[in-house]
Amino acid sequence: MMKVCVFGASGYVGSLVYKKLEEQPDLDVVGTYLTESEKMNGLYKLDVNDPESFSMFYKKEKPDVVIWSVMSGPNEHELINQGLVHLLTHITPSTKLVYISSDFVFSDGNGPYEEEDPITALPADHIYHNYTNAKVKAQRLIANELSNYVILRAGPIYGENKAGKLDAYSERLTHHLQAGKDVSYRDDLVRTFVHVEDLAGTIVKMTLNDITGIYHVGQEEPKSFYTFMKQEASRLGFDHNLVIKGSEKEAPDGGIPKNTSLMTKKIKKV
Repeated sequence: MMKVCVFGASGYVGSLVYKKLEEQPDLDVVGTYLTESEKMNGLYKLDVNDPESFSMFYKKEKPDVVIWSVMSGPNEHELINQGLVHLLTHITPSTKLVYISSDFVFSDGNGPYEEEDPITALPADHIYHNYTNAKVKAQRLIANELSNYVILRAGPIYGENKAGKLDAYSERLTHHLQAGKDVSYRDDLVRTFVHVEDLAGTIVKMTLNDITGIYHVGQEEPKSFYTFMKQEASRLGFDHNLVIKGSEKEAPDGGIPKNTSLMTKKIKKV
């Protein structure tokens, strides 16, 4: 029986992946959490940044597939420099790693991007450098040290997962629209959006097959935040006229990459 370990199994994406894997026959699924598990049974409390605890857990479980869905936002660099490095020192060539990455690795913002396009870091004084540069470092570490891996790059993830969790974008949208208030989104930020169910389903498929490599996940047509959220408002039954264009003014050190959209032809072929 194949054993799968989901690191970050209480999170927005990880919890849905964990539930979907539990529904699969002939799988032994284990998951970890750090700060919350009230809606999830059978998870292990684990700080992946603690080398001793991580080593004890990993040597005990000996997974055949590892799914890294741990996300830490501004502290992502600590998660990579410690947690992911711990994993790379323990993982064997026969163990497959499925790593969830981000479109922000294309920080020059001149998309759309194919999988083979070069990834770029941000200057150290940029407000998003911790997250972006950690993702860039993680991908390079994985590609340099492993061969049995899948890196899934995703743009903004949206929608409600099975645990009832919503993404921050949808929460903000529904909060304002339910109150009948205007809500603004920028029209110059172009992304490839992906529904949490679609991303989780892709992760499960990559867990169960022998495919390796880097793949982009998401809708075929990129959209600006303004266009996408206007469509979401209509889909949810709200007045889409309440969604207005936001200001495009930015601080010099806070420039958000404009177009990080992803080309998804490669993953459709497999």
